[in-house]
Amino acid sequence: MEALVVEKRRELIETVSDVDDILAEAFLSDDENISDADLEGAIRRATIARKFIPVFMGSAFKNKGVQPLLDGVVSYLPCPTEVSNYALDQSKNEEKVELT
Repeated sequence: MEALVVEKRRELIETVSDVDDILAEAFLSDDENISDADLEGAIRRATIARKFIPVFMGSAFKNKGVQPLLDGVVSYLPCPTEVSNYALDQSKNEEKVELT
């Protein structure tokens, strides 16, 4: 089981490295010493840049998987002040309009 965990962690690092340059450099230089904090930071940066979408599974029935979901929201999703949200103005040929 431990070998499977190591393999899946490496797959996650490779996938996130495709969309995060900082993690890609660390992965190419020394892929064995990437810390959990480095990986979490890369996932957060990629999520905020809308290049990576973390997926969580769970069920409200018997509260299974709810806490990891909430932890993921706190860890990976941006604060509303960290991103700009846009709407498309239909009357102006779908021009982007920043929401404030």
